[in-house]
Amino acid sequence: MRVDELVRSLTRRPIALLLVVLIGALGAAYGYKTASSTYESRAVVLIIPPTATDGGPGTNPLVNLDYSISQLALTVSTQLEGDAVRDAVVAAGGDGVYSADTLSSDNAAVAQLTPLVSLTASGGSADGAQAAATALVEQASVQLAAIQTAAGVPASSQAKAVVSAEPTTGVTAGNAQLRAAGMTGLAAGFAALVALVALTPLLGGRQGGGTGSGVPRAEVRALLQDEWQRSGRNVPLTRAEAKQAWRSAEGRLAAARRSGTAQIDAPRPVGRAGRG
Repeated sequence: MRVDELVRSLTRRPIALLLVVLIGALGAAYGYKTASSTYESRAVVLIIPPTATDGGPGTNPLVNLDYSISQLALTVSTQLEGDAVRDAVVAAGGDGVYSADTLSSDNAAVAQLTPLVSLTASGGSADGAQAAATALVEQASVQLAAIQTAAGVPASSQAKAVVSAEPTTGVTAGNAQLRAAGMTGLAAGFAALVALVALTPLLGGRQGGGTGSGVPRAEVRALLQDEWQRSGRNVPLTRAEAKQAWRSAEGRLAAARRSGTAQIDAPRPVGRAGRG
C-alpha cells in the first residue's frame, strides 16, 4: 500500500484512528504506572583535624599533605568507592548507586578541594535512599579511621568526620516515569497502527469509489492502465471522471468473474489509469 493510499484509508476511518490514539494513551498510562522510581538522599560530612589537646595536626602526617585536610577528605571519598562500602550501602536499603564529592563547584575552572565530602545515595524508596545515605555517612568515618590506622597514626591524633548535614528524606530523582510512559505509549500506538494497516484490506472498505466486489485493486489498476494506453488519450481526467472509470473497470471485472469467463466488457468512453 502506498503512503497516499494509507493516509486516505486512515482519514476515512476516524474511529480506527481514535482507537490507535486510545491504545497509545493506555500504553503510556501503563508505562507510567509500572515504571520504578529512583529516590535520592543527600548528606554532607566534614573532615576536621585533631585538636591541640590530642597532639594537634603536627602529629598526624595525613593532615599535612598538599591542600591540608582537604587532601585527606579527597582520600576518604576515594575509599568510599570500595566494594565493602557498596555492600554496606546496599544492605542498608540502597541500590548500590552513590557518589562522594569534595569539589567546591561543578565548574572545573573554579573548583577547589574542600574538607567537605558531599554524599548522595539512591534507592528504590524514599526510606531506602535515606538509609543508604546514613550508611554512607557511617562508612566515611570508618574509612577515615582505617586510612589513618594503616598509616600508623595514633587514635588520639586522628582526624575525625562529623556530620555537617544529616541525610535528607529521599526524593524522586530524574523523570524515569515520564520516559517510560513516552516509550510505552509510542510503542503501543505504533503497534496498533501497524495492525490497522495490516487489517485494512480485510475491513471491506471501499477506496476510490469501488463496488466492494472483492476484485483485487491491482487487477483494476492494471486494466485501467491498459485501456488508458490503448485509448491514446493525453488529457488528464477530472476527479469525477477518474472515479467513474474506476467504478466501471471494477464492475466489469466483477461481472467477468461472476460469469466465469475471461471476457471483459468494453469500457465506457471515460478511462484513466488510477483512482480518485
